[in-house]
Amino acid sequence: MKISLSKDKVMEMNPDIITLYRYFAYAAHMRDLFRREISADWLKMLSADKSGLVLFFYSAPGIYFLYSYSGIYLVIEGWRDLNLSDPKIDELLNSPFVERLRLFRNATFHYQREPMSWKHLQFFGTGEEQTEKWLNELYSELERFFLENTLPLPSGFKESFKDKSHFQIAQAIKDYWASEMRADGETNAKQDSTPQGQV
Repeated sequence: MKISLSKDKVMEMNPDIITLYRYFAYAAHMRDLFRREISADWLKMLSADKSGLVLFFYSAPGIYFLYSYSGIYLVIEGWRDLNLSDPKIDELLNSPFVERLRLFRNATFHYQREPMSWKHLQFFGTGEEQTEKWLNELYSELERFFLENTLPLPSGFKESFKDKSHFQIAQAIKDYWASEMRADGETNAKQDSTPQGQV
């Protein structure tokens, strides 16, 4: 099933949202890798070790964890830069946790002199603050938004997204969009090369 993507249709799709989804897919992919790597036994072993926190941040799951949290802040930056709006997401972005997440991102991507930055640790606060619950809700609402607003894709193609990671979905959307744009360009080129007077 094919959809013709004229230049007007591309503008209607808002390519900015498609581009922002790519950053979400990066963060979500790192989050998936983290969840695949950890186990209850491994976490229990780390918690019993007085150096467990340091070991965690220097482990493969810890790296995925740092990049998934930091990556979602890039999505927040893009969201604000594009002046996007969604009631549920906007409510979540009114949280003071956003500023903590910004500092978390800075500690990941800006050089820090200390082996473990307080900017990473302060994000989690106390158990009552439930920053992890807030972040899970933000991921869920962004996922919903992007599924609703990325592309006017054929229903059969959307069905193929089931059980795929965001990274795989982003790649599929990119490939689909590129093939549609290529087909549209070839059609326009043929029309432009048709000699005048021919129908």
